[in-house]
Parts: sequence; C-alpha cells; structure tokens
Amino acid sequence: MERPDCPKSVLVLEDSVLVALAIEAALADRGFEAIVAGSLAAAEERLGRSRPVAALLDLHLPDGNALALAGKLDAMGCKVALCSGVDADMVPAGFDFAHRFRKPVAADSLAEWVASVAGDPGA
Repeated sequence: MERPDCPKSVLVLEDSVLVALAIEAALADRGFEAIVAGSLAAAEERLGRSRPVAALLDLHLPDGNALALAGKLDAMGCKVALCSGVDADMVPAGFDFAHRFRKPVAADSLAEWVASVAGDPGA
C-alpha cells in the first residue's frame, strides 16, 4: 500500500504485471516501498501523492515513452534508471543522469541499484 510519507519509495513504471510484481518483491526485501504504475498516466497520477527517491522506468509503454517523465523526476532530485529491451543505448543526449538497464534484467539487480543510489531505507 502506498504511503505519501514513506521516505524510501520507488516508482516502478512497468507495463508487464509479472515483471512489476517481481521488482516490487525485490524492493520490499530491501525495505523499499514500490509505487507501481503500468502507464505514464498512472505514474503521473501517483506522483501527485508521493515523492519517490528513485525510479525504475520502462522506456517504452503503451501510452508513450518515459523520457519526459525521466527528466521531470531528475529535476525533482529522484535517481532514475531507464529499462529497455531494444534500444537502451539509443537514449538521446541530455539523459546522462539516467542509469540504463538492458532487458531482460533481474529484479534483484534493479533493487540492488536502488539500494546503492538511495541508501538504507531504515535510515
């Protein structure tokens, strides 16, 4: 359940329910709360209620690509990772702030990256 006061929440933008559930579980194992969204519209709506410390963004979604959202999150001070199976190396200039993962990527690898950039959720 999403709590707006959770200091270590992570936005998980992923249109595959099974992948999102695996990432959510890996984050929970490390003490992070996942804010899961399956579309850009849902992610924008959830950002109105919570401010994540990190974001794991599927690059291509049914309602568009996540680049504009990545820039918005970076401007908010959120650590951002972009995940793509096809063109992770073809992100335009200006997005060097975003870590890149090539799909398929293990949920544990994503959660470890979050822990490395966001710190201990119990702190």
